Amino acid sequence: MKLVNYRDLSEKQGNFMLVWGPSGVGKTATILQTCEMPIVLLTAEKRKIQTTIAAINRPDLQLVVGVYENFMDCIDTVFNIKKFGSAKTVFIDSFSHLMVAQLAYEILDENYNAKTDEEKANIVKELTMQMKLSKEAYGALADNMLRLMNGLQNLTMAGYDVIGTARSEERERFNKTIQYGPTFSGQKFGYAVPGYFDFIACLRSPDREDDEVPPPHDSSMLDLWKYHAPLASFNSNESYLAKWSGPIPPRGIIDRRFHVKQIFQEANGIFK
Repeated sequence: MKLVNYRDLSEKQGNFMLVWGPSGVGKTATILQTCEMPIVLLTAEKRKIQTTIAAINRPDLQLVVGVYENFMDCIDTVFNIKKFGSAKTVFIDSFSHLMVAQLAYEILDENYNAKTDEEKANIVKELTMQMKLSKEAYGALADNMLRLMNGLQNLTMAGYDVIGTARSEERERFNKTIQYGPTFSGQKFGYAVPGYFDFIACLRSPDREDDEVPPPHDSSMLDLWKYHAPLASFNSNESYLAKWSGPIPPRGIIDRRFHVKQIFQEANGIFK
């Protein structure tokens, strides 16, 4: 173990943030609009990206995209720090889709291929109603996701800001002490999640007046952000999962308009 001066370490480390909220609240768009560039987007959700790019109107956007193929490829990418080069932000979109859909089905498929014909027939029958994982499969799911989290932490130690998104879930399954949280599978990973992140942002749609008119699509990025940016809260309580690290900024950490760069600056003691 190498011992270093904390000043040297703090100057090099990046930030690690989980951003969660309902589908369509503006997670992906606002992150791409307000995080520092260059950006590497690792996407598990194979949606058309151009619609998001058009909506944020960030003419100077510096973005490269990695599309999820399988989990081993994802792990190899994350642990190959040199691959990220001069990027400032690494953006994972989303943890929920990666865990609940992609990785879960890969694990299920591995189990499926090892079954007898009769067992395969029973699995197919079960899948017509819902995806069902064994206790061992849930353990494998959590272990693989924790491997990914460790790789992402290595990226923050190398100086990258790492941001991951998740969808929201009422009375989510992994932590019964809160009513509202990110969508993950299994308790093992869910209980470990808060310890990995410096920040956990719970997003909600902004409050609107009935007569408010959205700005035209070709408006400046600032005007579009002011209107569309969701409200972010970082104060954890019994209602929802959240987390803040660092000094409390003058504008507070509850229902603030979501802006990645501002959040990281203020949490690190830079107030503008």
